[in-house]
Amino acid sequence: MVADGDEAMKQPLLTIAIPTYRRAQKLDRQLAWAVNAIAGRWDDVELMVSDNASPDETPQVCEKWTMQSDGHLRVMRQPKNLGLIRNVLFCIEQAQGKYIWTVGDDDVVFDAALDWILTQLTDHTGDTLSFLHLNVRAQDGYEGAILQERAYPFQEDRNASPGNMLFEECVEINENWMLLITANIYATITARAAIRRWPGMTNNLAFPLFLSGYAAAQGAMRVRAEPSLIYPHHTGSHLRTWLKTVYHDIPEAYLRLLREGYQPAFIRRRILSRASFLVFMMRFPLQFLRSLQFYFAASRLK
Repeated sequence: MVADGDEAMKQPLLTIAIPTYRRAQKLDRQLAWAVNAIAGRWDDVELMVSDNASPDETPQVCEKWTMQSDGHLRVMRQPKNLGLIRNVLFCIEQAQGKYIWTVGDDDVVFDAALDWILTQLTDHTGDTLSFLHLNVRAQDGYEGAILQERAYPFQEDRNASPGNMLFEECVEINENWMLLITANIYATITARAAIRRWPGMTNNLAFPLFLSGYAAAQGAMRVRAEPSLIYPHHTGSHLRTWLKTVYHDIPEAYLRLLREGYQPAFIRRRILSRASFLVFMMRFPLQFLRSLQFYFAASRLK
C-alpha cells in the first residue's frame, strides 16, 4: 500500500510543456486540447506553460485554464522574453515528468496522439526508451490544403535500439521534421544531458536536431507511422532566419552529433547536401563566411 505522502510525491510519467509568446488565441486552443486530452490522468501527465513575457492576453488565458483544470495547469511567466530556444530549454529543465513533450502553441495535435504516447511510455519493455518521434501531416498555413499526408512513408510503427540508424533514416527522408519540437518526446534526463553536452545550442535554431540525434543514440527510438499532428506550413516568411537555419545551424548541429558516435560519412553527406548556397552567400555574406567552417570540416570527413 502506498502512503498518502508517497503518492503525493509520485513522478508524472509525462510533462506536456507549451512554450508561448504573444499568441493568446492559439494558446487558448492548445490548452483546450491538452486539458481535454489529459482529463482523468493528471497523476500521469503534468501540464505546464512557459509564457515568454507576452504583452497580450496570455496571462488571462492561463488563468482561465488553471481554473478549468482544477488547478493542475502549472504556469511560469518569464520576467523578460528569453527567445524561443531558451524558453524551450527552460521547459525541459523545469519538467517534473519522466518524459518531456514540448508542444508548439500553433501545431494541431490529433486527439489520439496522447493515448498512443502514454501507451508507448507505459508498455515499453527491454532497452531504455529515450526518444519518441511523431509522424506529421503538412498543411498549407494559408489555404489549408494538405501538402504531405505523412512526413515518413512508414506503414507501421518503427523501433530501433539504439536509435542511431532509425534517426539517420528519418533525416535522410526529411530532416525538417526533427526540427519540429511538437514531433519529439524525450526522456527528460536524456534531454537535460544533451543540453549539458552542447551549451551553445541556445544560439542555434536547429537545436531539436541535436537533441533528437543525441536521444536516439542513448537508447531505444520509436517512430509512429500514423500522423499525430498537423504542421501549418507558411512559405516565404522569415527568409533570413530560414537561410541561417539551413546553411549554418543545421550543419553545426550535425558536426556536434559527430561527437556522439554518428558515422563521419553520414555527417559529411548531410552537410554537403546543402552546398548550393549561392542565395545565402549573396544575401548574407557575413553569415555565409561564418558558416564556411562547417563545410570545410565536413569535406575532410571520410
